[in-house]
Parts: sequence; structure tokens; C-alpha cells
Amino acid sequence: MPKIQIAEKFLPLFNSDYLNFILPGGRASGKSKTTEILAGVITATKPNEDIVIARASYGSIGDSVFNETCEVIESIPAFDDQFVFRKSPYRIIRKANQATIYFMGIGGSTERTKGFKPLHKVGLVILEETQELRSREHLEQTMATLRRRFGEDTVVVIVFNPPAQELHWINVWCEEKRKDKDYCVIHSTYKDILPFLSDRDIKEIRKMYYENRQFHDYMYEGKPTGGFGAVYPMFRKDKHVITKQEYDYLIANSDIKPVLCVIGGDGAVNNDCTSFVPKIILSNGQTVQGSLFHHDPKIDGSFGYHQLVRDFASKWLDNICAEFHLGTRQEIMIAQERGVNITVLPIFVRIDSAAPDLVKECQFFWGDRCDVAAIKKGTITEMVATVQSAICSDNEYIIDYGGHYNYVKNEFQPRKVNYLAEQLSMLIWNEKQDGYDPIVPNDDCDAYTYSCRFWYQNIENIA
Repeated sequence: MPKIQIAEKFLPLFNSDYLNFILPGGRASGKSKTTEILAGVITATKPNEDIVIARASYGSIGDSVFNETCEVIESIPAFDDQFVFRKSPYRIIRKANQATIYFMGIGGSTERTKGFKPLHKVGLVILEETQELRSREHLEQTMATLRRRFGEDTVVVIVFNPPAQELHWINVWCEEKRKDKDYCVIHSTYKDILPFLSDRDIKEIRKMYYENRQFHDYMYEGKPTGGFGAVYPMFRKDKHVITKQEYDYLIANSDIKPVLCVIGGDGAVNNDCTSFVPKIILSNGQTVQGSLFHHDPKIDGSFGYHQLVRDFASKWLDNICAEFHLGTRQEIMIAQERGVNITVLPIFVRIDSAAPDLVKECQFFWGDRCDVAAIKKGTITEMVATVQSAICSDNEYIIDYGGHYNYVKNEFQPRKVNYLAEQLSMLIWNEKQDGYDPIVPNDDCDAYTYSCRFWYQNIENIA
């Protein structure tokens, strides 16, 4: 093989005992070029094994990784006339034994890779632009399928450009894997490959450093900066997320008390999640978002709205009433029987008008305690502006309970990141800037938006 030049940063890919590598990093940091060279090396050293190179979008493979891998193969004299290069579908096939480099699109359905059956054991897997996958589930499903085809020492390389949102699923996943002794995480920047960059490249990157430091850090350093493309760049988990202990201390040591509750609801039965987010309005004008109801039918099974509200969401509502001393239905009934007065705080439930059946079920089961109606929605721009104003005014806080109570399984499930805080941090605009990018789940955020829309329709509530 010809002499290969590799940046020192990436040498563990070639000379360490690790089998699992994660390569986050900024643009122009050498990640893709290095993995293409690795594919050439594995092709030479494991001639009887296959290789998989994948990314979310199959349509972008031809103009990027396929052509670049072809160039690497063709640059090796020992490979002269040994391979066939096909574009439909994209394959590089060794003539002698049909050992193949497969190029796959793994975005879209999580079922997309389940029918994959290579001719040989797979010796190398490279996942490029992995941040473009919709969720961690897509990554895990892909790897579960491919692992069944692995050889004894298959190398896996997962490459991505860190999204600006710190709580994007792949940023969270990468931080978890840094603590896993079976993974080697190599974070690279343009500084690691300076000898391979042109003077013009370096000049433009350095100009960006002085002209727009935040964008430079995101684009070329691969640092999540939280702002670019975000719907709510003003939301900060270190500022707007509090613990239950902090809330309890505030209530116990001040005159601040809950005065009413607004619950936003977003419905979906078969695919997306059904969510209820309780906004507890405090006497000082600020609000806290309590424990939300989050039902994912893909995980916990599909239920009709009637059963979902009757058997699960109603238990959640009773717990919210008890936790924040709003007055539970049982407390109200007992007080009426005994002829005594108790404090009963008003509860308004406003649900997405696109889920009329959910509205009806909540009116049926909760109508004796709550004012339930469909939300009068504005345009998405108007609703987002309302939430942005509330966050900027330091009116909105989220209580992090350290997890989520699953009412279907009747158990508390620890979770590192609060569902709502995660979505507020991750939500980004689509390319036209007129709606959310569907790559980020938004069910809990939608429910929260409806509660904000109802409460802050009176502009005086944003102080």
C-alpha cells in the first residue's frame, strides 16, 4: 500500500485495541477523510469481510461518501482492476470473492435495516452524519441489526457534527459513552489537521473566530452553543430548571403560594405521544411546570382516548392536585359531605383543537373539577413568540423530578433529562423557518405551548 498520512489525533483508529469509536467534531476537522482511509485499510487487511458505510439520507451518498471512497480505493495500486464500482445500488465489489462495501441509508423508519443480509461477515461499520438520525432509537435499531453480521473484531466508527442544542439526543448519548470503557471518543477540530488545510481555509476560519465567535465555536470547534436554529435559544436548563427540593423550600419559606393551574394537552394515540403539562401559577406571577403526563404508544402500547384518560391520565391529575394542594376530587367530595370549606384552586385544561376526541374524554372525566376546552390557537409564529416572551421575562420554570412516572407500568422511571426541558432545548426551525423541524419530538413542548398560549393571552400576565 502507498504511504498514508494520518493526523496524530486519529491514530487510535489504526493502532489501538478499541473496536468502538465515536468521532464528534467541527467542520473541516478530517473526520470523513480519515474514515474513508480506514475503509481502504480494512479492505486491504480483511479481504474476505464486508464493510458498511451508512448515513441517514441515501440520496446524498452518491455525491459524498461513495465518490470519496472510490477515490481512496482507486488510489491504491495493489487494488488496480480488482473492484467493480456500482451506482444502482451503491456498491464497491471485489471481483475475486464478491466482498462488498455497502452504502446504506438508515434514516426514516427504524425497520429500514432489518432485511440486510451481506454475503460475508462485516468487518467495519462507519456511520456518517449520525446527528441527522431522528432519534437514538434509530441508531440502536441499526446497530442491533448490523451486530448480527459482525466478525470477531469488527470495528465500529460513529461520526457526527455536534448539533448546537446541548440536549440533542446524540450529544447526550456521546457524553454517556465517554464513560464507557469500551468506547474511544475522539473529538477533533480543524486545529488537529492544520498541515492538511490550505492557507485560504485557515484564513477564513480564523476570520470567523474574530467576526462571530459563537458561530465559529459551533461550526469549527464542534461545540454545542445552544442558539443556532433553535426555537427557544433563550431557554437555559441551568437557569430555568429547578429541583423539587428548591420548589418546596421556596413555598415553605416565603409567602408565595399556588393560585391556579393551567394544563396544556397534546393528543396522539398511535405514533406520537400524548402529553399533559401542568403550569402552576404562583402568587408572585411566576409559574412552575409540574410533573407531566407523557404516554408514548410505541413503548407502552396504544390505548383509545377513553381508556387513556380514565385509567391513566386521571390518576396523574389527582396526583397533581394533591402535590400542589389544588384540591383533589376526593377532598372536595369529603368536604361537601361534612359541610366544611376547603381551598379549591381553579384548573383550566386547554387541549389541541386537532384532538377533539381527547377534549371530549377529558370533559367527561374531568368536567366536575376542571374547565376543559380546546385551545384557540394562533399561528405557530404567534404561539412561539408568546412562549419566548414568557421565558425571557423569567416567568417560566420547570421542576425536574429526576425522572418520569409511567402510569401504564405504574412505576417511576429515572431519567437524566426532563422531557419538557429536553424538547425546549432541542426544538429547531425547519428550513423554511415557518414550522418545527420534525426531526425533534415536540409533543410535550406543544402541550406546554398551549398552556402558555391560554395563560399569556392576557399580556398583563407577562410582567
